[in-house]
Amino acid sequence: MSARTLHKRVLGAIKRHGMWRPGAKVLVAVSGGLDSVVLLHLLAENLGAHRGVLEVASIDHGLRAASAGEVTEVGRVAQALGLRFHALGVDLAPGANLAMRAREARRGVLLGLGADRIATGHHRDDQAETVLFNLLRGAGAQGLRGMQPVNAPWCRPLLHEPRSVLLAWAKERGLSWVDDPSNPGSQRGHLRRLMPALDEVHGNASAALARSARILGREDAWLAALTADAWDKLAVNDRLPRAALNELEPALQLRLLRRLTRAARQHARAEHLEAVLGGALLVGGTIELGGGWRLVSEGGWLRVTAS
Repeated sequence: MSARTLHKRVLGAIKRHGMWRPGAKVLVAVSGGLDSVVLLHLLAENLGAHRGVLEVASIDHGLRAASAGEVTEVGRVAQALGLRFHALGVDLAPGANLAMRAREARRGVLLGLGADRIATGHHRDDQAETVLFNLLRGAGAQGLRGMQPVNAPWCRPLLHEPRSVLLAWAKERGLSWVDDPSNPGSQRGHLRRLMPALDEVHGNASAALARSARILGREDAWLAALTADAWDKLAVNDRLPRAALNELEPALQLRLLRRLTRAARQHARAEHLEAVLGGALLVGGTIELGGGWRLVSEGGWLRVTAS
């Protein structure tokens, strides 16, 4: 892939995936790092081609002394590009699950701006790390498909591009960016250090992982359609008939059980659902899901209730 033709590939991805329509309000989320800085400049340079109405947002998480200045610098760049800028902040306390809490806080404040689309700078290397992380978690196709180009209102114009191309593009234009010092110690930082070793096993491992994500994404979409059809045929008042469920293919059973337990999704672990596939709750009983939720088999029906 050539940095010289990056804009053509990205514009092609925006059109191919229908990321936004002309005149749509597109909020570019910019951390100040390489990927989001490239995304901002690339979209700003090609306004006439993608025809989105760009605005820029940057978030101070309040966890590093330098982060406020980084937000100010993003604002300066946005102003130089003639784009409306939103300086945002979230109130986070150090402690457990910080990365997850930061991600949810970011999502909340960005969604609060009411954009038609929120464009992020995730690229192919990020996709590979996501797939690898989800594989280590024991995820199925829904996790191993990784990030999608569009998951409204979120969109990822750079998802098919390797970081090396973004780096070359930024250097050609003399752009400046900030490397987050927290990245090396993060989960993604640990995975990033594994990639060279994986390249020794299979060359260009990140591209192969991203390709697997695309393949599994198509298969996941097909299974999702089958699941929706089966749910419409079987479910009654958010209950599933245990005997009829048992007649289906295990993959479809598992997806229907995920849908049944979506209210308790945070607590319904894979082992809970696989126990049902293994024969649990055939003639009645209860599986405690945690968090005050339970999966109950009664009168031939499966249902989820709050304790």
